[in-house]
Amino acid sequence: MSQISSLRSSTGALLLSLGLIATPALGLDTHRRSPTGCLSRCRVIPGDALWPGPNAWKTLNDTVGGRLIETVPIAHVCHDPAYSEEECQFVTENWLSPYVLTPRPGDFLSSWFQNQSCVPHTDRSTPCDLGNYASYSINVSSVDHVIAGLDFAERNNVRLVIKNSGHDFYGKSTGKGALALWTRHLDHKEIIENYSESYYQGPAFKMGAGVNGGEASAYAADHGYQIVAGSCPTVGPAGGYTQGGGHSFLTGFYGFGADNVLEWEVVTASGDLLIATPEQNEDLYWALSGGGGGTYGVVVSMTVRLFPDGQVAMASVDFDVDTIGDVEEYWHAVQSMITDLRPLIDAHGFVGQFAVTNETANFYAILAPGMTSSQLSNILNPILPTLATDGVTPQQVNLHLYESHSYYELYARTIMPLAGGGVLTPVTGGRFVTGANLDANATAIIDAMRTTVAGGKFSVTAVMLNAQGAARVVEPVADNAVQQDFKDAYLCLIIPGAFDWNGPWEEAENQQEEYMNEILPLFEEVTPGAGAFLNEANWAQATAEDYHGDNHERLRAIKAKYDPYNLFYALTGVGEDAWTPDAEGRLCRTEITA
Repeated sequence: MSQISSLRSSTGALLLSLGLIATPALGLDTHRRSPTGCLSRCRVIPGDALWPGPNAWKTLNDTVGGRLIETVPIAHVCHDPAYSEEECQFVTENWLSPYVLTPRPGDFLSSWFQNQSCVPHTDRSTPCDLGNYASYSINVSSVDHVIAGLDFAERNNVRLVIKNSGHDFYGKSTGKGALALWTRHLDHKEIIENYSESYYQGPAFKMGAGVNGGEASAYAADHGYQIVAGSCPTVGPAGGYTQGGGHSFLTGFYGFGADNVLEWEVVTASGDLLIATPEQNEDLYWALSGGGGGTYGVVVSMTVRLFPDGQVAMASVDFDVDTIGDVEEYWHAVQSMITDLRPLIDAHGFVGQFAVTNETANFYAILAPGMTSSQLSNILNPILPTLATDGVTPQQVNLHLYESHSYYELYARTIMPLAGGGVLTPVTGGRFVTGANLDANATAIIDAMRTTVAGGKFSVTAVMLNAQGAARVVEPVADNAVQQDFKDAYLCLIIPGAFDWNGPWEEAENQQEEYMNEILPLFEEVTPGAGAFLNEANWAQATAEDYHGDNHERLRAIKAKYDPYNLFYALTGVGEDAWTPDAEGRLCRTEITA
């Protein structure tokens, strides 16, 4: 008997006698065992006749030891009757800051999916409605809490979501009327000095699902190691980051986050706690390692391999139209920087990040593992003269060099302050650029960037990498579901739209149309076959099948095996087509099954 079935047998009669759950006669407790699904084809939302009553939520709260939290959006202090001038000023000044929102239940960073329902920029008399926010969260600290949440959601036909940090372009960690499994306080950290299995022998790091990247990197460094984690310190490695593949400043040497996973500890839709490795539940291991988050099960921990800490250097280069001389030379310099860095990234394992507007270009991090700043300078110096007109020196394009004997120390000093405070604007998109695209269409790709940023409504940011370059020192732990176009990418573009929060929301809607109808087609035309990163694109630009390519059918089969009745739903995730939202935001079943 599964753990969730055992929990039912001990509590089901009591809940039925109190009227706290629907009876099987209503079809709300049968969809796991019946391929026809629930008789009621839509998840309930507040106001529906079958929405769980106060006693049901109280009983759930008792079951999870008082860890059920009713959602109160942080911006409620900007609206009557809870208005507080001082608190509202803080929220307004820090709106969508990951440092402010990620430690909170219910709140999330995707402003498009907040849909202005409770934000600090609307009039204080505007009601603070939950809108797309989850109604409740369980502050998960044990597997039993996960099982109780799964059981409650299934019995009561309530939408279920998994929230780690709330970093997500697609609003996967929220949903109208949802019960969220908030994993932030699964914060266990453990160094395993001598992990030993047939597929890996060496140091490893087991972390709870709620440990964020900054915490994980610092902990690894304290023990003399470095870990493949994202550039933003508040992103949780065990969440959508690694489950979506996960690029890093160390990808040129050690590959993607998913390439380094040794074990997943995951609770499935049936309430079973499984260990998934390359040799045990290997299909689930494969799917979780790059096949997308929030759809196969609830990850409670992840174990990854570690690498010795060591010497690292970094360079930054920035310039603008005035520095370079004129607009044409400025864009020539942007193109030169992007194309001239490519062979260095291929050969030396560098990873870079840059941001470009119609006036400024900031290659703010070119990271070189294993090098001193002097060595990095010698490699970069030959390309710098091509950045500008004759007579412009490297100093005039603001070359800065840094080094450290510890990756984390350098990261914390230089990259973390830049990456940690970034916010998601309402409209954001993305696209890969492969090396082949650049060889064939470099000028056209730069022209697409130039057109995109010309009006000041959008900017272009990118990660520059080669996950299969000559400098890579380890192969993936095992085969995984990382999308092939991610492996082929040289640039991972992110295209955020600027948004004035004091302006009308219709501007965001207009910007979404502009991105989908004008900006995205530009890049699709000049990057044929490149695709987009399943974690960093626009929610409307692709489906799960588009993101996973040849992996999609295998992923669908694994989804069907471990979640046959689609308890887990995530926009753009595998199995998303089993559900569609109605006009009021409730999820309703389609005719498609996993």
